[in-house]
Amino acid sequence: MILVLNHLLRLSGNRYLCLLCGLIFLSACSKKVFPPKPVEKQTPIEITVPNVEQPVKKNIDHSIVLLLPFQLNTINLKTSKKADLNKADLAIDFYQGFKLALDSLSIGGHHYDLKVFDTQNTETQIVNLALSSSIKNQDLIVGPIFPEGIRTFSEFSDLGKILQVSPLAASMPSGFNDPNLVSINNSIDQHALKIAEFVIKQYKPEDVQLVLINTQKTIDARYSNFIKRYLNELSGSGFRVIERPNVIGIEGYLSRTKNNLVLITSSDRSFLLPAIDKLYNLKNQQFKIELFGHPDWMKARYLNPEKMQALNARISASYFVNYKTQDVKNFVARYRNEFGMEPSEYSFKGFDTAYFFGTLIEKYDKLYPDYLIKEIYKGLHNEFRFVKDPKYGYRNTSLMLLRYQNFELQLVK
Repeated sequence: MILVLNHLLRLSGNRYLCLLCGLIFLSACSKKVFPPKPVEKQTPIEITVPNVEQPVKKNIDHSIVLLLPFQLNTINLKTSKKADLNKADLAIDFYQGFKLALDSLSIGGHHYDLKVFDTQNTETQIVNLALSSSIKNQDLIVGPIFPEGIRTFSEFSDLGKILQVSPLAASMPSGFNDPNLVSINNSIDQHALKIAEFVIKQYKPEDVQLVLINTQKTIDARYSNFIKRYLNELSGSGFRVIERPNVIGIEGYLSRTKNNLVLITSSDRSFLLPAIDKLYNLKNQQFKIELFGHPDWMKARYLNPEKMQALNARISASYFVNYKTQDVKNFVARYRNEFGMEPSEYSFKGFDTAYFFGTLIEKYDKLYPDYLIKEIYKGLHNEFRFVKDPKYGYRNTSLMLLRYQNFELQLVK
């Protein structure tokens, strides 16, 4: 039996108890999102999506399938502990953001037929869903969200021209080999390209000493190799890269007259903290040092903002929320009112995914894939600018650069 999430009650007080009480499952059932009844002071959250041409006006329902790992098959009301219930956090947050976007669009008169399935984060369930008739003849498939699930679903499904959106996976699109896959999250090669482009644009080779710290661990070496590749390709091998496995004795490779650009490709805490301490001390010894890091540093709350700012640290990012903007304030207020809790990273990503594709489908109906690479969406957490590869599908090319200012990460404009 295919389990379908039908309704989530507002979460207030004990999140987990309310969640379990609010999850009602029906077989082969769908959730329709219609314009809600007028509520005082309820206004849609408006996000900028530039017009390419006049939209197709059709008063029809648009069908969207959402595949998320709620893993509710593993939850026992009597024996489950909080750690077990936390497994569903990501899926719940993404769903709530997704639903809020469709509700906001529905206030404007759009109709959506939303089907939400629990992938259970198991291969068997994903295969069952891929072969299910409930998945066929939809306008859009969003999920699964993990790379293994995406591969399994793509292998067993026959979607025809239906687009499948990968909203969270940062894997290389070439790993899926699916021409109808839409990858929203940026992969590591794109992060490397962003750093390389910035270095080449901002600095002259003769004015800097470029030192790359590569631990040679597989994941670090991969990022390092992409950075070296793009630096060489884009500059015509103009930049000389000094590569070291760690910061031991690094002062012997730094210049006392030039600006030292130090790129660390590791996100390992035990490696990172002493490395940054070392560079910070060298900075205080009159070395000119600017630090570039791994995109995972954005979530590294243990990093000392004072030291990072002193090192003029910069990182590339596919996710950044400016809580001072009115769009974000409106979203947070609506989210709190609707669900009684604060939105997470996945709430923002769910909202932007649904708002962009919901708007696109409403404007162009079945022809919306033709306009995917023509529309630019300025969302709450990132922009969407897609390019198409005939073999590997669509990928978002928009990426941001962040730096420490006023002891917090801010967008580099």
